[in-house]
Amino acid sequence: MTHDIALQRNSISMRDRILQDQSFGIVALLVFAIIIMTIVEPSFATSGNVTNIINAMMTVSFLAIGMTVVLIAGGIDLSVGSIMAVTAGVAGKFISYGMNMSLAFICALVVGVCIGLINGLLITKLGIPDFIATLAMLGIGQGVILFWTQGVPILGYMNDAYYYIGGLKKIVGPISIPMIVVVVISIIMAIILNRTNFGLKLYAVGSSPISARNAGVSVDFMKISAYAISGFLAAIAGIHIAGRTTTIPPLIGKGYEISAIAAAVIGGASLLGGKGRVIGALIGALTLTLTRNIINLVGIASSWQAIVIGTVLIGAVLANRASSEFGRKLNRRTKSRT
Repeated sequence: MTHDIALQRNSISMRDRILQDQSFGIVALLVFAIIIMTIVEPSFATSGNVTNIINAMMTVSFLAIGMTVVLIAGGIDLSVGSIMAVTAGVAGKFISYGMNMSLAFICALVVGVCIGLINGLLITKLGIPDFIATLAMLGIGQGVILFWTQGVPILGYMNDAYYYIGGLKKIVGPISIPMIVVVVISIIMAIILNRTNFGLKLYAVGSSPISARNAGVSVDFMKISAYAISGFLAAIAGIHIAGRTTTIPPLIGKGYEISAIAAAVIGGASLLGGKGRVIGALIGALTLTLTRNIINLVGIASSWQAIVIGTVLIGAVLANRASSEFGRKLNRRTKSRT
């Protein structure tokens, strides 16, 4: 009897945890959409289409994880698309000039971190609002890459190794290098956010900067670090997308800042700060990528695509909110019965 009651309590507790999870609603919608598309559109579940979805998701995932870190710290980074474009250009151009590929990647990563640091310094030391500072950096980045390339796509940098970096060639079966990199970065960032003092301080700064400062946390340092991490991950996205597209148009990063913000928010990050998870960023990236893929397969006109994606964003946020609220109510009922 006692054993049965314990099992029932454990079962209820597990159910509560699942329903309380802020990603439960969007995961349910994703599963539903995948089932419907598999039935309605035979080409959806083909290996080629799945590969396209995964490759496209990788780019957004890097940006979304970095954006989640910034949102947790109470900021926002509108420059990630431009950072991605600039760093892709640095990697591609330097390789085409004959530089060793690894060294070119290091240069791209350094550029990404430096731009992130500049964003953080503008915000913390000069007091420029996050939105304005990163919006200005977005314009500067687009101007730099346009001036540098004179509007001509960057070519001549691809080699056999870069096809693996871009995920166009697999290393073992369906496994590609970008998949491994995303998994490794996700694990590292999840550990940093959830298991270290740095992560605890980051959430504290986003929740209440004044309280965090009164507790001895260096708010400026935490914010600058968040933007540096975002710049670093945007540079990784730039290196990846250069290999995935095999050419680098000057406006290759245009619109990706919206995708990064949308993916982070869909995954449960708050624009008010102090809330967000790495797994949520990945779920958000998959949701956006899957939505665009379905739009293309169904043949929705380009004029309607932005409307559909915006609607999905609103629906995803509402689904997350509904699942969280339902879980809280269920948990209160369970506690009152106990």
